[in-house]
Parts: sequence; C-alpha cells; structure tokens
Amino acid sequence: MNSITTLERPVSALQSAPVLNRNGFACSIVTLAAGGEATLPRNASSDDQLLFVIEGDVAIQSGDLTTRASRGEAMLLPAGDAPVVTARGDDTVRLLRVEIPPRQVVTPQIITPRS
Repeated sequence: MNSITTLERPVSALQSAPVLNRNGFACSIVTLAAGGEATLPRNASSDDQLLFVIEGDVAIQSGDLTTRASRGEAMLLPAGDAPVVTARGDDTVRLLRVEIPPRQVVTPQIITPRS
C-alpha cells in the first residue's frame, strides 16, 4: 500500500521587507523571531552596510567577531559580509539594514563670464 506524506516547509526565523530603494540607498526592515538565529543575505552591492537595532537585543557575528547590540545601537558591516544574527532574550528583534551606495565626487561645471 502506498501512502503520501506531505511535509510542511519550515517557517523562516528571518523576515525581510524593503522600505526604500532610491539613489543607491537600499533599506529593509529585518525581523527575527524570539530566540531565532539566521544568516543575513549577502549585500547585493559591493558597498558597506549599516545595521540599526530598532527593537530587541541581538548578537551579530561577522567573521570572527561577535557584537552584542541593543535598541538604538548600530553596527557597520563590511562589503560582501553575510553576518549571522541571533535574537537574545524573549523578544522579537527588528533591524534596519541600510546599504550605502558608493561615494561619488561631483565636479561642478565652471562657467566663466564673457567679456
């Protein structure tokens, strides 16, 4: 007798929603379930990014360094890094991830008056 077993896809501890994508800045709100751990997706650009803690307490592991951050604190992450974030405590963690566009030097046009 054949039987079919349906497996439910596990719910990810990490949810991300874009909030801004303009002039090279890409911002998203990242939500991590209480007690959850997940790897943030690699930054799409080759630029640094900022990670601001909006709610909760989180441990951010980037390379060999683990930094603990609480509400109102921020961390600069190097380009190409895919940090592991771990929610500490019993609360959901919300982060604002800001991808910083490359710096551009704008040289203004110099106009000289005619005699």
